[in-house]
Amino acid sequence: MTLRILSWLALSSFGVIGTVEAQWLTDCQAPQPPSLGVSIGRSLPGFELHSEAAQAHPAANVSVRAATQLAGRADLSVIGPLRLRIEGATAHWDVRQTRYDADNDYRVTDESSIGSMSARHFVALAGIRTGRPGSCAHVSVGGGLYSISFRNATLRRPGLALAAGIEIPAGRHGAIQVDATLHVISVRDGYPITSYSDALTMSLLVGWAYRF
Repeated sequence: MTLRILSWLALSSFGVIGTVEAQWLTDCQAPQPPSLGVSIGRSLPGFELHSEAAQAHPAANVSVRAATQLAGRADLSVIGPLRLRIEGATAHWDVRQTRYDADNDYRVTDESSIGSMSARHFVALAGIRTGRPGSCAHVSVGGGLYSISFRNATLRRPGLALAAGIEIPAGRHGAIQVDATLHVISVRDGYPITSYSDALTMSLLVGWAYRF
């Protein structure tokens, strides 16, 4: 009798495990509840500031440094694993001037901030979800509008965005989101940026979303 009970429990356990595993394999591809979230991380610019905008010292180099980025986003499932994300974000990149001594082997004499460059974007991305519920992943592509300002100059241009990330459940309605996004901005030497092609920026964000 005991052997029968143990055998029944074992078979039942295997059946439950199989059902759970099958569910795990499909949950990430199934439509998800809509969500709203916030994220924080780093924004890394990949371009140079125009020399006239910087008004740098002749024996100096000006660079635009990475800074904290804040973002708000909304996620919505469309059909099956297809998802849509709307995101708005802002960052203030630090603009630093490094001065050199031309008469002393270009030794660094001073490094200081000469202001901050404000960066904002509003983008929409469509993508595919995959993976398992413990670490559902996505790859998304889209585009939107970008605004970059320094002192009295503002550049507004369209751009493309390519994103990848993972989502980890956190409670009944919560989820932790980790994302990396490459932004390709069509500046074409637009003042106050010096670039003869598209300007690149990278966002690395960690956030929390509420699922309705």
